[in-house]
Amino acid sequence: MRRPSVLPPVLLTLLLPAALGAQQRDAKRSTPDTSARRIEPMAVRGSRAPSVTGGATAVVIRPDSLPVPLQPAPALADVLRQTAFVLVRQNSRGETEIGVRGSDSRQAAVLLDGLPLSVGWDSRMDPSILPTTGIEQITVVRGLATLLGGANTLGGVIRLDLNAPLPRRAGGMAPLSRSATLGTGIDQYGSRVLSANLSQPFVLGNGTLRVRGGVSSRARDGFARSGGNPGNGLTGGAADPGDLRNTRLRTNTDQSQLDGFAALRWDNADGAYVGLTATGYTAERGVAPEQHIASPRYWRYPAQSRALGLLTAGTGVRQTPLGYGTLSASVGRTTQDLEIETYANRDYATVTALELGAETTDIARIEGTHSLPGNLQLRVAATDSRVRYDETMAAQNPASVATRYEQRLTSVGTELDIPVHERVLFSGGVVHDRASTPRTGGRESLGTLTQTGWRLGTTLRINDGIRLHASASERARFAALRELYSGALNRFDPNPTLRPETLLGFEGGVTLDGGAFAARGLQLQLVGFAHRLDDAVVRVTLPNRLFRRINRDEIRSHGAEALVSYSPAALRGATITGDVTLQRIRVQDQTITNASDRFAEHNPEQRASLAFISPLMKGIRASAMTRYTGAQYCQHPDLGRQVKLDAQTVGDAALTRTFALRGRGLLQRLTALVAMDNVSNATVYDQCGLPQPGRTLRFGLTLG
Repeated sequence: MRRPSVLPPVLLTLLLPAALGAQQRDAKRSTPDTSARRIEPMAVRGSRAPSVTGGATAVVIRPDSLPVPLQPAPALADVLRQTAFVLVRQNSRGETEIGVRGSDSRQAAVLLDGLPLSVGWDSRMDPSILPTTGIEQITVVRGLATLLGGANTLGGVIRLDLNAPLPRRAGGMAPLSRSATLGTGIDQYGSRVLSANLSQPFVLGNGTLRVRGGVSSRARDGFARSGGNPGNGLTGGAADPGDLRNTRLRTNTDQSQLDGFAALRWDNADGAYVGLTATGYTAERGVAPEQHIASPRYWRYPAQSRALGLLTAGTGVRQTPLGYGTLSASVGRTTQDLEIETYANRDYATVTALELGAETTDIARIEGTHSLPGNLQLRVAATDSRVRYDETMAAQNPASVATRYEQRLTSVGTELDIPVHERVLFSGGVVHDRASTPRTGGRESLGTLTQTGWRLGTTLRINDGIRLHASASERARFAALRELYSGALNRFDPNPTLRPETLLGFEGGVTLDGGAFAARGLQLQLVGFAHRLDDAVVRVTLPNRLFRRINRDEIRSHGAEALVSYSPAALRGATITGDVTLQRIRVQDQTITNASDRFAEHNPEQRASLAFISPLMKGIRASAMTRYTGAQYCQHPDLGRQVKLDAQTVGDAALTRTFALRGRGLLQRLTALVAMDNVSNATVYDQCGLPQPGRTLRFGLTLG
């Protein structure tokens, strides 16, 4: 870990006048979302939220248009912390997990240009090391909005658009101009980031070729320690003394990372396209030890890298003998290598164990739509993925060879949209999922598992401003290779007999937007939901103190969500946005008759956020956001029981100012940022013993 650098005086010189200078930032451009197939879109937090038949409105955001601006090219986890309805938390392995509506982190899918990043050895991805360099738009869909997203997609979808379709206008392609963006940022503890993006369009044949590329470098010496009570009332562990060389920072929370991307996309005037995307990153980082237990993990990732390549192609809308249809296909490969070091104590001087992992995931997908008589629309999709993982425990046996694992997942689904009336749309579909494990590292194989899922949804548009929607669905998730076979450096007893989890879900709600509501600057959505997860995979402790995953519990949850955006003319450009999630989650042991319910681990039952964005004097734009997390529970290994984390609130604030440098060409505007995260320096926990960073002052400059 490195000592924080001193804030460069030149950066302060540039930022102080930025807080006092001349004109307001230009309005952000909105990019059409071709996935919004039905019903009118709904604006949320300066962006849009396309609807799905029978489902809640999806939240669409841009990384550069958040309520409280972040540094250039932030990690996906930092973006999602400001996104409605998404739960983000760090776990004891140093990974960040995401959940929607109380779902497990392995039930939410993350897609990059349609390629699932959450298919792999662990069936989830870590958004804390997934950069947003080049990401133009992020879409969050709660619940099971479609059956066509591939296997193991049942608890929400987070879609990242990097090589997105080019803007279109009536009669052909919209004119494009080249663009460049340079950004840098630093905080009071020496964390720094530098990012650059370039986009260049070319006229090629009867279409447009867009070439994009970017690179980002970021480093931090650690997260700031927060105030308050480090133990939050929990016993069994000691407060974090911080880095021995800098007590302001949490122990072993340093990180350095380099990432980049390149993207080519040719769009023909008739809608056909071909795209090629390549991304990659390499990182080194520490893992914060838990504060509440006597023997936490002392881990580091001395090396971690991921590379992705994706080829996509589509026909656009074409006339056929039966009507009109589209066809698209994609094929991609993701490779990931990681090293995990275990240390004897918090001095991080003596390595006691080393795990090496090499993962390769190949995915192919084809999707088509076609019109049918009576204005019906048929959609079909097939997805095939193959995960291979080599695991080596090098410190236990220097001469050991890798243990090899493989999993194959396939999914074939179809959906039909039926317009019952000009204001009523019905949708139904079925999907067949299949999983097999050809290589199991010498352990037992479950053979081939199959599951069939279904979904029904309907939307009623009362008028231009009111629509009602409801849906019901059922789908299964197959256990990941890691859940089945990993020993996790001798902390788990593998269980290769895990059965699939099955989620039955219902939701219904109302959306108010458009018409008189839009005239008043009001958009509101209310949604109620109920879930039942059977054969839930849970972690139990064996007599030898190893953990083991088993199918045992039933998890029932029900609740309500509200999303609001209010921007009346009286506020003169200011916007108030907010979201609330209220739910009740209970876990029941299905193996015990009349067993008492337990609280779900790491799943708060109340969450809310409120943001206010407003122009101030002389072009300065101010924003503030507060996030509330209700009480939650965790299993304390030292005490042998669940313990409670009290409700907690954290607030952030920022000032931005944009200067016009010239009227045309590249690098026309300079935007300066001054922000403070965790203004009150509250101790806010992701889970027991793992607090979020304390008060941090940030500065940033973006030239674009």
